[in-house]
Amino acid sequence: MKKVLSFVISVLVLSPAVSFSQQFTEWQPIEEVSAGNFFGVGARAMGMGGAHIACVNDATALIYNPAGLARIKRLELGVGLTHQRFENETGLLGSGLHDALIPYYNDVSRLQSNTRFSSASFVYPVPTYRGSLVFGLGLFRMMSFDKAFKYVYSIGPEHHPAAEELISESGGINVWTAGGAIDISPNISLGLALNYWNGKEDYTLESEFSWWGGDTLYEMRYNDEIYDDYSGFSAKFGLSVYPSKYFSFGFTLDSPTWFTVDEEYILRTDSTHSYDEYIWLIEERGFPLYKLTHPYRFGMGAAFYFKNLLLTGDISYADWSQLEYREGFEIGEKNRNVKEYYREVLRWGAGAEFLIPQISGRLRAGYYSDPLPYDSPFLDSDRNYLTLGLGFLIDRVMTIDFAWVHGFYNFKYDDDSFKEDYTTDRFYVTTAFRL
Repeated sequence: MKKVLSFVISVLVLSPAVSFSQQFTEWQPIEEVSAGNFFGVGARAMGMGGAHIACVNDATALIYNPAGLARIKRLELGVGLTHQRFENETGLLGSGLHDALIPYYNDVSRLQSNTRFSSASFVYPVPTYRGSLVFGLGLFRMMSFDKAFKYVYSIGPEHHPAAEELISESGGINVWTAGGAIDISPNISLGLALNYWNGKEDYTLESEFSWWGGDTLYEMRYNDEIYDDYSGFSAKFGLSVYPSKYFSFGFTLDSPTWFTVDEEYILRTDSTHSYDEYIWLIEERGFPLYKLTHPYRFGMGAAFYFKNLLLTGDISYADWSQLEYREGFEIGEKNRNVKEYYREVLRWGAGAEFLIPQISGRLRAGYYSDPLPYDSPFLDSDRNYLTLGLGFLIDRVMTIDFAWVHGFYNFKYDDDSFKEDYTTDRFYVTTAFRL
């Protein structure tokens, strides 16, 4: 909603100055930041590439596969923290000489760093004569909106900026979840989790442009502030099967998530030139309310157990072209944009865990691919992540786990030979007490 409005205004008002910059943000008019946004939950899972559907054995089963709760035999209390460093770099694809009169992009970067609470959970196994009946409650940080963007466009040997733009986003969405699992046979478990989603996004765009019209230097400043509050509901179903002690597999189904988004936006634009300090000012403020529905998601995973080694893999499918706006400003246009730009996404991951009995520790490594949910003709490398992890069991009642996730993706614009590179480093720490 807000990116459509800000983009249209910027094109109409600033078109003499920003035609060269629109390539950087060509996908922003159709971007819904909550779509395809997977931050990752739990240090054990993320150390193994997020591949946890078939092997989850802690409270994060509420997120990855509720049926996995049935494997928990002791009461569990858990908490977690995350730290993220997100960096954006823009500029020329290669170095070279530039004519003094030809504008070009500078090589610049912007870093954003945040430490946040990520999880709190409680799991209670009900005493049974046979099988398993387990209930769980949790609060998990599911999506992160933390992001930074910057570019500088220069003219002349003094590198006088012709344009500069900064974008900052922060916030995220948490999920409150309650669920349970039951063994319906010695080797088959079923689970269900009910979810309430709640969070916010703060978005700020600051742009400055300058250009010559005859003998007059014109300058323009543009400021966009958007504040979104998200709330929504969904459910997740899970199945786990354990045909032998060496192998297990699982299936999950996420219902659509029905979101309500309460927004406030403020758009400001002003313009000056060399002999008038002030020409005009445009300010617009709005308070739209809109609703959107995320599509069904399907997941499956398998795990192989050896003496001291666990190998696991997951795939998750969602057709983001079925994202739907149900109420709000220009709902028809927004849904047409979804059909045109959004796509099917298959997220997959694989990981390994190796037990070191001498130190009651486990080494973990993994990899996962999480494609963007929308198409861009300039996408050069989609989102990919490398993961490492380490976990310890202390006095048989406490676990502490660490994970590091390194991600990257980039865009290349061959016509003007410039680029966007994004990298992220996430650190996860979780601990749990089992009584």
